Parts: sequence; structure tokens; C-alpha cells
Amino acid sequence: MPDDPGLPPTSGDGLQAEVERLRLLQSISQEFASSLDFDELLPNVFNTVLSAVGAQGGSIWIAEGDMLRCRLALGSASQKLVGKEVPIGTGFVGDVARKQRSTIVTDAMQDPRFQDRVDRSSTMITTTVMAAPMLVKGETVGSIQVNNKVTGDIFDENDRQLLEGLASSAAIALRNAQLHTAEKRARDLALLLEISREIGSTLDLDRILHSVVNLATRALTFDVGAVGMQVKGRCEIRAIAGREEVDEKDDAVRRLAARGSWAQERGEAFYLTDRDAPASDAEHAFVNAFGDALTTDDVRSGLYLPLADEEGGLGVLFFEAKQPDFAGETQREIAGILANQTAVALRNAELYNQVPLVDVLGGLAQKKRKLLALPRRRLQVYAAAAVLALAAVTLIRWPLRVSGMTPTFRATTYAPVRPFVSGVVERSFVREGTEVARGAPLLQLRAVALRADREATVAAMAIAEREAATASARGDPATERLHRTRFASLQREASLLDEEIAATTVRAPVAGVVLTPRPEELVGARPEAGETVMILGRTDSLELDLGVRQRDIERVQVGQALRLRVDAMPQRTFEGRVIFVGQLPLQTEKDVYFPVRALVPNEDGALRPGMVAHAKVLTAPASVLTRVFRAPTRWARLLWWRIMP
Repeated sequence: MPDDPGLPPTSGDGLQAEVERLRLLQSISQEFASSLDFDELLPNVFNTVLSAVGAQGGSIWIAEGDMLRCRLALGSASQKLVGKEVPIGTGFVGDVARKQRSTIVTDAMQDPRFQDRVDRSSTMITTTVMAAPMLVKGETVGSIQVNNKVTGDIFDENDRQLLEGLASSAAIALRNAQLHTAEKRARDLALLLEISREIGSTLDLDRILHSVVNLATRALTFDVGAVGMQVKGRCEIRAIAGREEVDEKDDAVRRLAARGSWAQERGEAFYLTDRDAPASDAEHAFVNAFGDALTTDDVRSGLYLPLADEEGGLGVLFFEAKQPDFAGETQREIAGILANQTAVALRNAELYNQVPLVDVLGGLAQKKRKLLALPRRRLQVYAAAAVLALAAVTLIRWPLRVSGMTPTFRATTYAPVRPFVSGVVERSFVREGTEVARGAPLLQLRAVALRADREATVAAMAIAEREAATASARGDPATERLHRTRFASLQREASLLDEEIAATTVRAPVAGVVLTPRPEELVGARPEAGETVMILGRTDSLELDLGVRQRDIERVQVGQALRLRVDAMPQRTFEGRVIFVGQLPLQTEKDVYFPVRALVPNEDGALRPGMVAHAKVLTAPASVLTRVFRAPTRWARLLWWRIMP
């Protein structure tokens, strides 16, 4: 059959090549259309195009508004383009992106449109570059660029036509994937909005918990979903997806609670990608701690999300699956949003249950009708009583007591006792708790050798004095001066020995109480000079260290009164004064406490250092109304601030 006169003549080989090209394009188009996951499809498109046209390298650019962003690249020069942006219509790739056909550049180093994209420092110079736009109905999806044929030849017209066909198929597949991703994102957001409305429509804690784990099955794919509440520092499983009730004695539930407690203490979202191939130090630690339990429960991957807000921790929301890496990045993002919504709903329900009289609000209308049915005179009496009661709870004020955390006594001052000389303790004059005056003897060090030296020195002094007298009687002044000089030297030596002997009695440097346990056991010990052997402290006034929560610290001021009781004397109330309010917190794990120090008089010695007390600071006066609505008012202010745009 003769060739169509309207088409260029085609040889048998050319026709066969065209058929093969069309078959290849159809096969690749079907492969592109088999996936709607954009992140999975993009590298598949890029690798398929490079392989089909036989290129050594290249790059693929995706349109983001009026810009093209390089998403993938291959080749020493091209790899530096990943993440780069170029306006559509500007530069080589941007100019190609708005065209209808591909462009071949035979020498990239000479084409001014591509010079700013070539790495001149590289030893490899791209000599052949081909680029094609990815368009769908005139709308730019992106652009793909290839360089350097594997065979070493330059790209020809057949390569160009093949690249255009591949770019067209890739544009349709990528646009469909983008639309699918956007549609799926919209569905996920709509589902999250529906879940948020469901859990926000009630203040019943159990209903919120069951709704969260059961509705999550519509947004996430998992095998076990559960939510645990923080109870006294541990995780208590309160709801499991698909179950009406939770048996806390069940071994599987206990293992689940143990993993929840670990995530709760960690305090941040944790994702286990694969039990058999941990990808991070945190995953290694988790598998080491719960590897056997994960194997028993057939858990390969899991997502653990602590539920917390500004007030503190509430619990843990977690999802576990039998297959590895069950949650993609989008699903983890959805789970994080769901966890935040759950935390808000749980906090609202928790605070609602703390509001006084909340259970009787439903009967107020009925009581109102009964009240209005009473005689006018009685209503006036009730109104007067109500006014008086309101005035009492509003106008009558007395100091608001702020509780302190773990109050502990310590002595006002501490004084170490140190000997001036070394020696063996021969005797102890005091016991623990003994009150001593300044200069009172505490310990006696052995001084036998010193006394012997002193007696020998005194004897030598007597001999020297006698020799001096004999020399004077003989009329020998030189010998007399010699012996009198020796006598003076021995006298000074005796004085030093007297001081050392006096120093063997260790005395109290200040007045106070002996705080060292069992000082009588020091007998036989050999302390060195300057070594601390005993501690004295003043206990006529004690310091009380305590912690005050951050919500109350602003009410505490220096000079305020403090009242306390101790377990040893619960019938007696002691008083003190605040002398210091710290600026740095004591701890920030669950609740923030600030240090406060008070001075407590102890003239009778009833209080002792180390005692644990129960203390309350008397802060600024407050009415009953203020005390009752203090916590709800704080919650309402924080909630209003959080929901305001």
C-alpha cells in the first residue's frame, strides 16, 4: 500500500520503530496510571523516563504556583539543583515548562538559557541536554530535563518525540495524583472536623474516650487502638477500639498500659516503624524494654501520642499494627491533630466535673417555679437572707492559705568544729543534741607526749638557771650569759608546749546544739589538724524550706505569716514568717514548684532539724466567692485565650 501523501514517507524500519515507540508509551502510561500516590509516582516517572530515553542524568521540576521546584535529580551537576526554584518562563527549564514541545540543546555550555544551571567547577561538562514540558490542557504541571545519552551519542528527533510522549503521560498521571492527594486531604480534614464535633459535643469523660478510639478507625488503619488516662503517675487503659468494656486484669491490657506509661513519661510523640528493624535510638530502647510483649501481642509497628496541654499530662493515645510502618507521614499528622483535639476535650470534661453544683443545674428551673409560688412576705425574707449570704461570701475576707510541698526544717546556722592540732581523741564531753556555750569543751585529745616534753623542758630550765647562778658566783660573766640565754629559749619552748597542750581540748567556736550523730564514738579516732570532727547549729530558730505551685507563687510575699504542724505534735500549731521567695523552679516534670523559705521560732526546742511539716502560707485575704470560683475562672481565661484567633 502506498504511503499517505499527506505524511512524510515512512520506511518499513521506521514504521516498525514508530510502532514500538507507541507500544512503549502505552505500556509506560499504564504503569504511570497504576498509582495515585504522588510521592511514590514521582521517582517512578523520573527513573522510567531516564531509562526509556537512555539518559545518564537529568532532573524533574514540579510547578508550585508560578515557580518550578526541582524535586529529583541525577548526575553530579544536576543533583545540586534539588530544592532549587525557578520562575515559569525564566531560564532554560522555566522557559521550556510553558512551551508545547521539547527543546534540545546540543552544547549546554554555549546556551545562555542553561549556563546558570551548569556546575562549571565540575570536570564533567554536559554536552547534550533535552527538556520537555509536562502540560495538561495548557496548565503547567512541571518540566523534565535529561542529559547525556548512555551510548555517548546526541539525542535525535526520535528521542525528542519519545520524551514528549513520556512527558505528556507523566503530566496526566502526576496531575491525577495531585488531585487525588488534595481530595484525600480534604476528606481527612472533613473527617477530623466530624470527630472533633463528636467528642466536643459531650462532657462525659467515658463517652469521649470511646468515641476517640472508635471514630479513629475511619481515618487511620490499625489493629489495636486505645486511650489511657494518667492516674497517679501511671497509665490506666480506659477505652479500646471495638470493645465496650476494658478488663484491667487482662494480661494484654496490662502490657498495653506498660507501653502507655513509657510513652507518657517520654512526653512526646513516638513512632515505632518496625519492631524487627528499629530505626533510631528511641526505637531501640523501646524494643529492648518491650520486645517480648510486642512479640506476644504481635505488634510490628505503633504510634504513641501523649495527651497533654498547658496544665499538664492527661494520658496517652496509641495505635498499634501487625504490619511494619503502618502509618505514613499524612496519617501521623492526622493522628497528631486527633490527639490535640482529644486533649482539649478531656481537659474540658475534667474541669467540668470539678465545678461545684454542676449536678444540680438541671433542677434549678423547677426550684425557681416553687420559689415564685411562695407568699410575698416569705419571698421578701428569703431575698433578704440571700442578700446577706451574698454579702457574707463576697465582703467577708480572710487570708487565703496556700499549701507548701514537702516542708523540711534545717538549722538556722551551721558551724564546723575543727581541732588545731592532730591527735587521738581521748574523751568526748558532749552527746548529740547537747546545748553548749561558746568555748565549752567538746573533745579531749591525748597529750601524754606533749606533757612529757614540757616536763623535760622545765627540768632543763632549772638546770640552766642553776648553772647561770654558779657562773655568777665564780665571776664568769660569759658563761652566765650563755646559760641565761639557754634558759630564755627553754622558757619560750615551754610556753609553746603549754599552748599545744591547751589546744588538745577542742572547744565550741559558737554557742549552739551538737548536730553530729553519736559524737562519743569519736573516742579513739585520730583527726588531723583542721579536719571537721563535729557540727554545731543554732536551733532556737529554724528555717523551713517548702515548695509552692506556680499558680500560687504570685500570692506569696516576703513577710507573710506561715502556720504549720508536725506529725510528732499534731495538736500544736507553730507560726513563722516568709523570708525568701525563689525565682527558679524546683522541678518542672509534672507541676512547677518554686522554693519558699520561712523562719520559725523554736525557743523551747520542740522542733528539730529534718522534721517534715505540714505548712500553709497566709497570703492576701480572699472571700468565699473568690475561693470557690478561683479554679474555674483560671480555666475559662486559659480556654478563651486558646480559642481566640
